[in-house]
Amino acid sequence: MKKLLREKILSIRNQLTKTEVEELSTKIIDNIKSMFYLSKYQVLAFYLPLGNEVDLRPLIQELLDNGKTIVLPKTLDKHTMAFYPIKDLNDYHIGRFKVMEPNSNEKMPKDAIEIMFIPGIAFSHKGYRLGFGVGYYDRYLVDYPNIKVGVCYDFQVVEELPTDLYDIPVDVIITETPRPLYRDED
Repeated sequence: MKKLLREKILSIRNQLTKTEVEELSTKIIDNIKSMFYLSKYQVLAFYLPLGNEVDLRPLIQELLDNGKTIVLPKTLDKHTMAFYPIKDLNDYHIGRFKVMEPNSNEKMPKDAIEIMFIPGIAFSHKGYRLGFGVGYYDRYLVDYPNIKVGVCYDFQVVEELPTDLYDIPVDVIITETPRPLYRDED
């Protein structure tokens, strides 16, 4: 079932035009800004988009310009990933699975990352994530203590996903449609 759902959602996502990705990503960035007080965080984890994933690079650039530390995932071996800081949006290389990975070798301690924005192929209403099936995020998130934010388009949110014991749900899902499910308030 996961394989079929993965293929169906990726087929829809792959049909998005560049303009649609830009417009939807802009709406998603606006929703992130309305739900989270990003100025209160110093270390934020993001990803660089693969294919037609939600593109948060304009937000990453804004946060870098405001002196925030932005960290991105890097695969270390076939089971492990960690997060490393970037200096700017060109501070990466193409790594495993053709994913853009940071050049830095200064691993960020997991508990130093205050909020993490996580891509996915699909998310359930309960926050469970369907990725590419390799499990990097699930293994990393096992003891991650802070806020986990799933980032996707509306069509990627499904009623239910098959889950395994090792699946780690996100705390909130952000799409182009405002969702009053979570508010980052003190």
